[in-house]
Amino acid sequence: MSTDQRDRLLEGVGWKARGDRIPEFPNPRPFFPRLKHSIKLIPLFVRVALHTFVEWWNGREAFIDIFNVFRHFTYTGVPLGGIGSGSIGTDFRGGFNRFSIIPGIKEQTETQKCNQFIASVHSKKTFELIYQSILSCAEFPATVLPKWDSTIPAEDVRYRGLFPRAWQEFRLGTSGITVVVEHLSPVIPDDYSDSSLPLANFDFHVFNDSPEEVEVSITMSFRNGTGNKKWNDESLCQSHKVQKDTMVVRTLSHTVKGMPVTYAIGTEEKNGAKVTTCLFDPNGTGGRLWSDLEAYGHLSSYDHLPPKPKELGIAVCSSFFVPPDGSHTTQFSLAWYMPQVHFGTAERFYNRRYCRFFNGPDADEVAASICRHGLQNIETWQEAIRKWQDPIINDEKLPEWYRSAIFNELYYIVDGSTVWFEYDQEWRTDEILISEETEKQFKQYGRFGYMESWEYFMINTYDVHFYSSWAILKNWPQIEMSMQMDFADQVDRVDNGTATSLADGDTMTIKSYDRIPHDMGHPMADPWLHTNAYILHDTGHWKDLNLKFVISCYRDWKMIAEGEKDSQEILEFFLGKCTKIVDGALENWDKDQDGMIENDGFADQTYDVWKMTGTSAYCGSLWIAALTSYIQMLKRAGIPTKDYEEKLLMAYEAYTTKLWNGKFFKFDELPDNSKIVMADQLCGFWALTAMDEPIQVSEGKIQSALETIFKYNVEMYDGGKCGAVNGFLTSERVDGSSIQSEEVWAGITYSLSAMMIEKGMDEMAFKTSEGLFHSIWNRFPLQYQTPEAITADGMYRALGYMRPLSIWAIQHALDKKKSRK
Repeated sequence: MSTDQRDRLLEGVGWKARGDRIPEFPNPRPFFPRLKHSIKLIPLFVRVALHTFVEWWNGREAFIDIFNVFRHFTYTGVPLGGIGSGSIGTDFRGGFNRFSIIPGIKEQTETQKCNQFIASVHSKKTFELIYQSILSCAEFPATVLPKWDSTIPAEDVRYRGLFPRAWQEFRLGTSGITVVVEHLSPVIPDDYSDSSLPLANFDFHVFNDSPEEVEVSITMSFRNGTGNKKWNDESLCQSHKVQKDTMVVRTLSHTVKGMPVTYAIGTEEKNGAKVTTCLFDPNGTGGRLWSDLEAYGHLSSYDHLPPKPKELGIAVCSSFFVPPDGSHTTQFSLAWYMPQVHFGTAERFYNRRYCRFFNGPDADEVAASICRHGLQNIETWQEAIRKWQDPIINDEKLPEWYRSAIFNELYYIVDGSTVWFEYDQEWRTDEILISEETEKQFKQYGRFGYMESWEYFMINTYDVHFYSSWAILKNWPQIEMSMQMDFADQVDRVDNGTATSLADGDTMTIKSYDRIPHDMGHPMADPWLHTNAYILHDTGHWKDLNLKFVISCYRDWKMIAEGEKDSQEILEFFLGKCTKIVDGALENWDKDQDGMIENDGFADQTYDVWKMTGTSAYCGSLWIAALTSYIQMLKRAGIPTKDYEEKLLMAYEAYTTKLWNGKFFKFDELPDNSKIVMADQLCGFWALTAMDEPIQVSEGKIQSALETIFKYNVEMYDGGKCGAVNGFLTSERVDGSSIQSEEVWAGITYSLSAMMIEKGMDEMAFKTSEGLFHSIWNRFPLQYQTPEAITADGMYRALGYMRPLSIWAIQHALDKKKSRK
């Protein structure tokens, strides 16, 4: 690889930083309500505080813990791992942190000094040590492995992230040696096997710009646990060296939260490389390992360890010669084999998806085989990822920020505390409503779940998934189908248990018949066995959940199943559920019999502290989209639609008569809200447009509404530098009626941009989302942890959030435009 090629690795499209990066706003702060809102929220705060205490007292955790908010990590890099296998976070300065291998939990651990790469450089002629350092410019406590006392100067570290890959460059002082390492996780579209693996590859390129030949050693070290002191010494640790042909793997078996896990580091003896391994005490000085590398350039001796250690570190070293003005490559693979897991109450055990491909009684051998598979397939995966990404990356008609954002925002598909399980027939013992159609889908593609947010403990929050599902639909459509069928089975489910609504203090039923659950459950309880962890409101009264379900049934059938051999079977399955929902909505929610549903004067939708009364732009557009989708499904099934089409015409008439004001659709029917321009007012029409379904609202009205949103919510809010604020008044100030009206929601901004592109307003669309992405990823240090919400003054809420995956709706709109040419 030439110097020019080396530089291109660090200078191409992606999120880029130097080790000493200081963003414009280095200290954004977690959300805290303004005094005006705080006073109104006192009763809610008291109920939430009491609920949180009761949950803590009983050994549980509230679904949102307001007393333990997540704080951003300034140096976050591309996370590692396949989908649903458990992820490991990275530090763009060098290192690993913030593990998420416990199902549904993202641990807030700092970068670990034990988990590192070390570079050693010796003269081949004299074997004099030229350079040795940890490949990181992070700061570590001096008491941890104190002999590992050398790090890289921050100005000598460069980084580029483009999920699922990242590149780091380390210049080793005056030695003339430069190390470039590519991180790669096998996350590949339409792949339902390798994409599930608990694995990351590291492809090292070592460049020697000095006039003499040198021996270079790259060592990878890792300790048991996750960096959380709770798991550091909870079980005995065992390690084995597993060698097959030229591939050498060192394993480390232990437990995390009582669940067996085997870490494994692998590399290959090829191209003249020598591989050595050792064990070390992560609580010791690190002296033996460090001095062996200094003296010999390889590992040769172990620390004095107890016979049955509860804390243990492993290391694998690859040593090789690099000629003057030459280069050498070597690869490492890191695996974390944790095949059987459980959620908090351990009522059920699950096998991870990758157990279909890698499993067996000998955990060391299985972990080693995963490492070997990674080393053998690194070039295949690199090529598959290039084939996926290059058409977008190389399209210079697209702004560069977007070519980075579309892939980097996808980080959450791995790092969203994601789970992907193999189907187990025993599930039907407890979940008797799992249908034959869903079981068939599960058997082939498994069951999938991801968290609403790292700090909102709810799996598969459906009102949010409506937006984020575009990323899954576009890249792993069968996972999306599994999720949609999973929710379809929930329509008939009833949970007569009760809870106290935190919003108003009323007693409510956990799950009502003919209602889509808000979520599939709390990871610290047992999701799927116990749904609806969310108890701020009784979501059985929410208007958007059921409507989004109907829309998604039609969308997923049309975009995934139509034309397939079981297409009609799936259509009829979805229709049976949707009929109950649509008929129920007409009976219960259309109070004045005008064909249009009404909101009930509380926050009965995804904006759960923003009240809507009567017909609202948001829920009204969703109702029109749901009714349209249902009619289309009926037509495909050969069922008469006359009555529903009449209702649809009435709904359009009511919607426009009540809400259209000549410029945009009003927030709702309350006169006091008539000046609110809502960024998400066209949500239902966006859904229909994305499906290529006609809208019986004039193009002029849609365009006027989008232009009005751009004028007020985007350009007048911080000069367009933050995306689209949820609510803005025509009196030219932010709508302060609600906490959420004052926020910019990343996922809403992206979906709004997608609608603009659908309507040919590309320049406006990219300006709308550019400000958002630039603020989160560059002005604020929130890269690879995109929150639900930000504000112009540097506040964020709900780090690591589902909804921003809606950026893939933008790509869907672009793909449609390209296909028409």
